Amino acid sequence: MRVLTLPTIVNLRRLSIKRCGMREIEIEKTTSSSSSSWNKIHTAPYFSNLSKVFITKCHGLKDLTWLLFAPNLAFLQVSFSRQLEDIINQEKAASVENAATIVPFRRLETLHLSALRGLERIYWNALPFPCLKVIHVEKCWKLRKIPLDSNSGAGGKELVLSYGDREWIEKLEWEDQATRVRFLTSCRWHWRATQ
Repeated sequence: MRVLTLPTIVNLRRLSIKRCGMREIEIEKTTSSSSSSWNKIHTAPYFSNLSKVFITKCHGLKDLTWLLFAPNLAFLQVSFSRQLEDIINQEKAASVENAATIVPFRRLETLHLSALRGLERIYWNALPFPCLKVIHVEKCWKLRKIPLDSNSGAGGKELVLSYGDREWIEKLEWEDQATRVRFLTSCRWHWRATQ
């Protein structure tokens, strides 16, 4: 298995990973434990200044759980990575020390997901997304639920759900009727002539 191990880079602000064949991205261990890097890893913000991440054509990746350690992430774009199943994997996240105290994507403003044919989950529960302005989803047909509830995105600005496929929005499963009512009016069809 090919693994990309990211060292702690406190001053890293932008990360772009393209055309890589790795199967997993891990965080460099800071303990002497010989167990998996996901077990008992410290929850210090390894990438405290990382604000933009671009992942493109990384076909072997299954998840991006390492993003739990980028608390100030504002922009995430993931595209053309056909085996990606989860943005944050529940099992891996549960094995992180103090996992219950980590709420991902608190600073996220833009989430752009496209051509991820294996993507099934962003996160398993609704998230607050206090800063989120735009979620764009295109050609992610297995993604049936967005981690929103009626309290998500309560930062005072409209949260726009932009989508590229009308059939996808029609099949989207909402947390409850209140969530559907709140966000369906802010859904925008993003048509492209190349479709």
